[in-house]
Amino acid sequence: MKVHVYPSDNFGCGSFRMRWPGEACAAAGFDVHVVAPADRRLKAIVQGDEVVDVIDVDADVIVLQRVTHERMAQAVAVMRAKGITVVVDVDDDLSSIHPSNPAWQVHRPGRGPHSWHNLALACRNASLVTVSTPALLDVYARHGRGHVLPNYLPDMYYGLPRVDSDVVGWPGSFHSHPNDPEVVGGAVARLVEEGAGFVMRGDPSGAGRAFGLAADPPGRPVSVALWPRAVASLGVGIAPLADTKFNAAKSWLKPLEMSATGVPWVASPRAEYRRLHEMGAGVLADRPRTWYRELKLLRESAAMREELSAAGREVAAQLRLSQHAWRWMDAWTRAVELDRATRPSAVAV
Repeated sequence: MKVHVYPSDNFGCGSFRMRWPGEACAAAGFDVHVVAPADRRLKAIVQGDEVVDVIDVDADVIVLQRVTHERMAQAVAVMRAKGITVVVDVDDDLSSIHPSNPAWQVHRPGRGPHSWHNLALACRNASLVTVSTPALLDVYARHGRGHVLPNYLPDMYYGLPRVDSDVVGWPGSFHSHPNDPEVVGGAVARLVEEGAGFVMRGDPSGAGRAFGLAADPPGRPVSVALWPRAVASLGVGIAPLADTKFNAAKSWLKPLEMSATGVPWVASPRAEYRRLHEMGAGVLADRPRTWYRELKLLRESAAMREELSAAGREVAAQLRLSQHAWRWMDAWTRAVELDRATRPSAVAV
């Protein structure tokens, strides 16, 4: 079974969900090829407004990610009609993106060729839909052809040195999390007033105002390759998520990264964050006063930081991608088996 994996980008999303799992499967001896965005081979033949054929498909299974372009969404059913198994991977509920997130403008129906409606069509026509959380099954795989593949971490996250400190940090960017800082209320501002250091790993533009600070905190964008070390440099990490439909489907990736790099963390009690916490990692906070209390405790206790750091590393050790890559092969094999019973004979409209 030859599998071609097509990451949607060269950044975190494409790496966690496609490139790294595909490379791990290939390293284990499976016939899996990761096709970089610049090297894509698929060619859609278009007549009028419809994709009528897809050529140069040299694989039994094609794995696509976040299929939001109208032509690629149509191509899913065309490839299946040709006998090719097509898997679509989704890691966010794109239909519930906050309007202040730049991605909302890109994917809002009617704005251009990309749309969350196109993604829904691609998922309806796919042989199998793989998702990062159970909540996404109800969004993209109500047809029953869904498979949960949680986010796991590559080896680059493990064994990094850690220097303990009481500096609080958010490994994220405000522009992609515009309403999440509000859940901490004035907790961060109060800590800063008391002398705490607060930093970001990611673009800090706009975050100062969101957290009630006088200015944006120190921070800058970080490449995928350098991201694990950037996270590891935090003293105490935070992972705030507002209680929204979009965040209800978010994966445990952010606190998992902190756990693997030994960073003690405080996070919102969203479903997957709670799941990781119940395994023994981190602390949850459901209101501003709890955020303040837990962060203050961690800032003032090196022993507590060390305890949570060790516990987080222990939990994250169970979630190495190298130990779970077989789950991707299982999912892709299941897609082939499902196709034997459900393969369409014509393009869906």
